[in-house]
Amino acid sequence: MVVQDLRQKLHNILKEKEDFVFESDIIISHVTGKSKHSWLLQHEVSNKISTECIDLAKKRASGKPLQYLISEWEFYGIPIKVGKGVLIPRADTEILIDVALKLANSNAQIIDLCTGSGCISAAIAQNLPNSHITSIELSAQAISYARTNLLPFRNNVEILNYDVLNKTTPAKFQNVDIIVCNPPYLTLKDMSNLQDEVKFEPSIALYGGSDGLLFYKQISKIWRKSLKKDGWIIFEIGYTQKLDVLNILKQNGFINTKSIKDLSGNDRVVIGQNPTHYN
Repeated sequence: MVVQDLRQKLHNILKEKEDFVFESDIIISHVTGKSKHSWLLQHEVSNKISTECIDLAKKRASGKPLQYLISEWEFYGIPIKVGKGVLIPRADTEILIDVALKLANSNAQIIDLCTGSGCISAAIAQNLPNSHITSIELSAQAISYARTNLLPFRNNVEILNYDVLNKTTPAKFQNVDIIVCNPPYLTLKDMSNLQDEVKFEPSIALYGGSDGLLFYKQISKIWRKSLKKDGWIIFEIGYTQKLDVLNILKQNGFINTKSIKDLSGNDRVVIGQNPTHYN
């Protein structure tokens, strides 16, 4: 099939998707194993490639996440393996990395709670190769992806299977410089109104209790003593949760609390500093 004909066919299949042109090109690049620039220079592709591209486009049109279909997504310039059972990395989360890198020193002790695919740990590790990062996740499925994604960073990343809400877990850690966390934060109402493709993602990585604040409340309460004096906690938040999470941090003794917007102008990150030395 002529490349441009294949491209147009994918456009037609995916026309209901907002980014159908982008998604069509991603599918062709994935199947051909070539960059868009390279395959655009080709006149034709094989029937096998055409059939595979069309099949993936039809699955995407049915609502399946593109990221799961191609088994990978880029986050902070790093290819992250994803699939059923793990949260898909999103560009909005990259602001959390920016904040962490500004607050961390080069050899910081960092804990990544609810690590999921390991994308946050990978991005920090790549930019702070002398840091030590502990990635903590409860889901066995998610940990399997994290182990794959964090393999290139095995010299400075440790992956542990713990429940971050269990009060015995933070007792295992002391003198931490920074805690980062992108927790489940959708409310009960949010969960009942999910977009079709989000329904494919694991509810354990999405649902944050009836008000969406369960993880913020518990983590702020039980993890503060794991931080050094002047250590930071950095949360990703839903765009309507700024005031609630700032108040939760203040109620649990954090100072210098602040919110940071993402590139779309939405409140996306909240930080707080630990004023007390516990150890």
